[in-house]
Amino acid sequence: MKRIFDKIVGWLNGIGADKYKHFAVGTAVAAVVLLAVALFVPKWLALAASVVTVAVAAIGKEKADAKADPCDIVATLCGGAVVWITYLIG
Repeated sequence: MKRIFDKIVGWLNGIGADKYKHFAVGTAVAAVVLLAVALFVPKWLALAASVVTVAVAAIGKEKADAKADPCDIVATLCGGAVVWITYLIG
């Protein structure tokens, strides 16, 4: 069991801290947009607004960087996906 735990921790340590930050920001932006919009528009429109906002934020941030990393965009969208899937299930 300790070997499995060590492998998992080693794999997680291989992911840069920057990716965790992008994941967290994607989650936060998606949740804030959904909470702000969901009470006023249909469910599909709230979801679409959240997806577009997270995608624009992720791509815009990378366009502003001197050295863009496509993995940062993926990490941000994955954070948003956690919120979107939870929203669709609920």
